[in-house]
Amino acid sequence: MPMRSLLMVLLPSFLCAATPQEEIAAQVPAARAILDGWQAKDPVKADRKLHIVYWTPADRHPAPRYRERLSAVMRDIRKFYGSEMERLGFGFRTFTLDEAADGLLKIHVVTGAEPYAHYDVPSGDEIRKECLPVLKKEGLNADEETIVLFCNMSNWDSEKRTISQNSPYYAYGTNRWGTAWQVDSPMLDLESLSQKEPRVLDGQYGNISVGRYNSIFIGGIAHELGHAFGYPHNVERADEGAAFGTALMGSGNRTYGENLRGEGKGSFLNLAHALQLASHPLFCGSIKGWDNKPSARPSGLSVRAEGKTIVLSGKVTGDEDAPVYAVQAYFDPEGGSDYDATSASAVPGQDGGFTLTGTDLVAGKGGELRLFFLQADGVASGFVGSTPYRYPYTVAADGTPEVKGIAEKLTKPD
Repeated sequence: MPMRSLLMVLLPSFLCAATPQEEIAAQVPAARAILDGWQAKDPVKADRKLHIVYWTPADRHPAPRYRERLSAVMRDIRKFYGSEMERLGFGFRTFTLDEAADGLLKIHVVTGAEPYAHYDVPSGDEIRKECLPVLKKEGLNADEETIVLFCNMSNWDSEKRTISQNSPYYAYGTNRWGTAWQVDSPMLDLESLSQKEPRVLDGQYGNISVGRYNSIFIGGIAHELGHAFGYPHNVERADEGAAFGTALMGSGNRTYGENLRGEGKGSFLNLAHALQLASHPLFCGSIKGWDNKPSARPSGLSVRAEGKTIVLSGKVTGDEDAPVYAVQAYFDPEGGSDYDATSASAVPGQDGGFTLTGTDLVAGKGGELRLFFLQADGVASGFVGSTPYRYPYTVAADGTPEVKGIAEKLTKPD
C-alpha cells in the first residue's frame, strides 16, 4: 500500500476536514479498511434480496400495469442507492431485487380480508399480518427479510385528474429485517418523473405536475426504504446542501429526480447513512455475525463547545468478532420531529479514539444529541433513531451551545 494511502487509513478522526468531500475522503477508506478486513476473515456470504409485496383490498383489483411500473421504479431506486454509495467511495453497493423469468420483478400479490373502507393509514400492522401467510408459502419469513409493501389505497379520477391516498406510509427496520409500507397508484410511473406536464390535483400536495407527483412518491419509497434499512431522519447541513442537494432522509423524499426537470439538485444519501448501509447484509452480501448483540463500549467521553459547534471526543471498543467501524451523531433541535436533525460521523482510530463535531445548531432552541456505534456485523447500538446514548443540550440566541446537559449524562446511557 502506498505510504500516502496508509496514512489516510490511519488518520485519527480529529483530523477530518470540514468540507463534505474531505470528510468522505478521510472517513470512507478508514471505515472500509476495518470492514473489508473483518469480512475477509471467515466470510459468511448470503444471497439476500429485497422482496416486493402488492396488497389490495378485497373489493379492488391491482392498479393497471403494476408490475411494469413498480419494476421500473424499484430498479431506479436500486440504481440511486448504488450510485450514491459509489459517489461516497464505497463502490456500487446496492440491494438485490427478486427478478422473475419474464424480465420483471417478482411481486407477491395479497388480497385483503376486508374492503377498502375498512382500512386506513394506521392499518399497517393489520395489512402486514394479512401478507404473512402468502410470504410463508413462498418460503419467506417476514421477520427475517426486508420487504416493501405496496398498498393499493389510492383514489385516481382520470377525468378530473384528482388523486388522493389513504394508505399506511411509514417504515421500520434493522440489519436483520424491515418493512416499508407504500402506496401504489396508476400515476406512479418512472416515465413521468421528468415531465412538467400534465398536472394533477393531489389531496395532500395540491396542484402539481405529474413529475412532481412522482418525485414525492418515488422519493417516498426511497425514503421509507431507508427506515426499513434501519436509519433515522436527518436534514442536510448547509455545506452538504450546497454540494449535493437535499438529504434523502429529510425532505429528499420530495426532491427525488427533480434535477431531471431542472427544478433543483435532487436528493442525496449522506455520509452517516452510507456508513451504516456499508455493513447491512443487503449491501455487503454477508450475514457474518448479523445476530450478534450490540457490544460497543464507549469510554472517556468528553464534550466541549467550540464557537457555535459541539465537539465530542472519546474512545469506543467492541468485541473482536464485531469491531466498531463508525460513530454517528445526530443533533436534533426541539420541534420538527427528527426531520431537522443534522448528522456528523467519525471512524475510530486504532486505539478506538474518535472526535466528531456538530455544526448548524439551531439558535435559541434546546436539542438532543443521539449517538450510534456501528459494528462490522451490521449491528448498531440502535436503529431508526432509538439509542440509549441520548444527551440534552441548549443553544443560546447567538448560536453558542451550552453542553452542561451532555457532560452530566455522558457514559450514563438510559
